[in-house]
Amino acid sequence: MIGVERGVARGRGAPWVRGIAGLVLAVAGCGTPDQASRPAATAGSRVAVNRVSGDKLVASAIAAVSRLDDFDEQRAYEQAFDRLSQWSHLTAAEAPGWRIDPLVATVRPDLRTGVEAVLEQPAFDAREDMWYLRDHRWLADIAEVARGDVVDDLAVATRLFEWTVRSLAIVGDPPMVPTAESPGTRWYLPGEILLTGRASGAQRSWLFVELARQAGIDAVMLATGDAASGNARAWLPAVISGGEAYLFEPTYGMPVPGPAGQGVATARQAAADPTILEALSLPDRPYPVKAADVAALSVLVVAEPRSLSRRMTALDAQCASRHGVRLATDATGIGTRAAAALPNEAAHVGLWEFPWETGRRRFLDPSVETAARRELAPFAITFAEMGRGDRQAPRQVRPLFRGRVREFRGDLDGPDGAKAAYLAARPSKGLIQQSLQEVPPEQTAAVDRLYRMMKEDATYWLGLVTLAEGQPAAAVDYLRRMTLEAAPDSRWTDAARTNLGRALADLGRIDEAAKVLREDGSPQRFGSRLLADRLERQAAVAAEKSPESLP
Repeated sequence: MIGVERGVARGRGAPWVRGIAGLVLAVAGCGTPDQASRPAATAGSRVAVNRVSGDKLVASAIAAVSRLDDFDEQRAYEQAFDRLSQWSHLTAAEAPGWRIDPLVATVRPDLRTGVEAVLEQPAFDAREDMWYLRDHRWLADIAEVARGDVVDDLAVATRLFEWTVRSLAIVGDPPMVPTAESPGTRWYLPGEILLTGRASGAQRSWLFVELARQAGIDAVMLATGDAASGNARAWLPAVISGGEAYLFEPTYGMPVPGPAGQGVATARQAAADPTILEALSLPDRPYPVKAADVAALSVLVVAEPRSLSRRMTALDAQCASRHGVRLATDATGIGTRAAAALPNEAAHVGLWEFPWETGRRRFLDPSVETAARRELAPFAITFAEMGRGDRQAPRQVRPLFRGRVREFRGDLDGPDGAKAAYLAARPSKGLIQQSLQEVPPEQTAAVDRLYRMMKEDATYWLGLVTLAEGQPAAAVDYLRRMTLEAAPDSRWTDAARTNLGRALADLGRIDEAAKVLREDGSPQRFGSRLLADRLERQAAVAAEKSPESLP
């Protein structure tokens, strides 16, 4: 892998504006030598040279965003932009047969205003395009690690879903559909969702579908209601495999159980058998979607604008096969395959507007920027270190960021692994006080708060890492003693409970697991209660079959 270069990239000073429909940078400073000053070359040799040079430029861009934990982020983005700008100029970012996907027309007019021009633009944007490349590098890494050695599409999707539920603590913000009364503020990009480790039901759905796509598996959102009259309501994601649509419930934190509670239910099964969805009901909370609703579903393809652009389609031709990162979406093709897997094969197909809403609000709503800065602050704590005289040297602490990114890659062990970075993000009270002595007095309170947030985050994520590694006893210690007991009202309280319940179940401590799961107060609480009931039923059946229970 080519390392990130230390020099300042050529695209650094280029202008850009915010927003999905912002001005995309034209390639500058990439002129070629005078034709008379170089030897003649055949067209075939020039194409071959361009192809080799283009491959190296793309590899350098991917390398730049692949090791952000080891290098200065801004310079990495600048290098990636510089290399892709050169590649675009060298190859003309060719995407044979590309056109604006017809499903773009299904997006609400106010969300697609100005976007078509950006979709057609072959040149890259210095900021948002580089973030997009970063986010999909991380998603590809996670998908590769989470799938392990599993090959079957449904088994892979189930592992990706388990990662999503375990790793993204559910919150209520932002809503599936914003309203004046509930606009939401956490309209974060996929990479920001991954870093913070918190997601709403809609964001869990989005990232699960994106992870499936990185694994080469079709997945879409399904909607209930009358799409023709504009009353379609996004419901849940479905994985398309073998001509069937398999249902996953991200808000409940579980796949929809198949017949007799076995396997993962398909849309056709849920439409034909009312007991499939009734199994998700509780005495005080009936599941809101019925078999009759499933008989008339519509398809919402998950595709943010950049995934439909000319430049990402051209880049995808190199990145998908050579670097394992998928950047483009064939929205119409996915929608067609998904519709054929539904009970009503003539289902309406459109684009899911949630990613488009996210793009608009993330870059145009100041409250979203404020929320993102606040939530991401513990990942890079910057303060002015006390120096001699009036000098104050800036200092940055970011072990939490290193731990997160290395966990995405599956680099867990050793001195440079995620675990070591998370442990470094857990300074003792004495070390925190010692560090605060080097901070100007006016920054002490803010830096102290960020250190404590960083420590809480790292402790919780160490619990998740050990749980995923099959070390439930260690996970119980991190999640119960060092998270729930140490900070009972933290932002991780409910997520720590749900994952603690799973760790206790892995240890065979079913009564404890069920009790903890029933204490869940998050949007996932209905699924947690169902899981508690299931664990108790399974334990009862096992007890009846044990030798001790025989007369």
